[in-house]
Amino acid sequence: MASLLQRRAYFCLLLLLGVPLAVAQRLHATDEPNSQVPLGTSSTSAPAQPSPSSSVTVHPPPLHAWNAGLTVSGFHESTTGWATLAMPAVGYTINDTFAIDAAIPIYMYRLAESLAAHPKPDERLVSQRGEPGDAIFGLHAQFTPGPYLYQSTFAFTVPSGDEAYGLTTGRMTFDLNNHFERTFGRLTPILELGAGDSTTLVNRQVNKTYTSLGPLAHFQLGLGIDLMRRVAFETNVYEQLPIGDQKIYGPSRSGKTMVVKGYNVTEDNGFTNSLDLTLNSHTTLSGYYSRSLRRHTDTAGIGITYVLHATPPSEETSTYDDLFR
Repeated sequence: MASLLQRRAYFCLLLLLGVPLAVAQRLHATDEPNSQVPLGTSSTSAPAQPSPSSSVTVHPPPLHAWNAGLTVSGFHESTTGWATLAMPAVGYTINDTFAIDAAIPIYMYRLAESLAAHPKPDERLVSQRGEPGDAIFGLHAQFTPGPYLYQSTFAFTVPSGDEAYGLTTGRMTFDLNNHFERTFGRLTPILELGAGDSTTLVNRQVNKTYTSLGPLAHFQLGLGIDLMRRVAFETNVYEQLPIGDQKIYGPSRSGKTMVVKGYNVTEDNGFTNSLDLTLNSHTTLSGYYSRSLRRHTDTAGIGITYVLHATPPSEETSTYDDLFR
């Protein structure tokens, strides 16, 4: 029985992984000759989402060009307190459909669980500085047939994180996400669905205090609102569903990385609200609040993103970039 359930679970995973190819082929076939725009832009008018806690939005200026950016953010997690994160990133726009990027999170300051086997109640959290996380690489394909936008992102990590404090699984992980949206005036409904093998690459706008390994599917439904010029609000509800056995990696205990195993240890759901203010063509100020209904935790953050090459004036008010999500 367990084997049958496992086969069905992996079949669902394969279906999710197959969505982008089928949709991309159909969308590409229906694209009008001049309907596409450079990756990271669209016909709507809300500013891009820089995901302050763990991502950098690098707007590609002309096609076939490099760009770079940096996000510095502070966030508060209800179980561990405040932390400061820097996220340098670099990206390359191949053409009006494809782009690639890379980023690495660096925790300038955070409170981490003590490595002691039996820490005292008032010594469970210790301050850490300059801790790297896993490097993240992304491959993106965007299609814009008429008023619709579809973007497929394949992301994977390289284990460069601080293993002693549970910032890496010690293995490469991946995720494939499908983003759909359509704008109606100032409103933009958003749908995302994907699958992968780590929570590190899921809902990256919200910082996590753990890393995990194990197949999972994730879904997100949201609404973007163009409040005024250069100001945008977005609200999302999300669901994260494990498929098969999972492992959560935490700080070392007695020289060994602490691993929590189980079928549903990575299951999560909740909502996220974010507000973005485009200060100029190089700089975006962002903030967010997220509530995990399953884990009963709250996370809030504020960050500022700077990109080296400014967005062209005609594209300053474009909505969907988020290349480093």
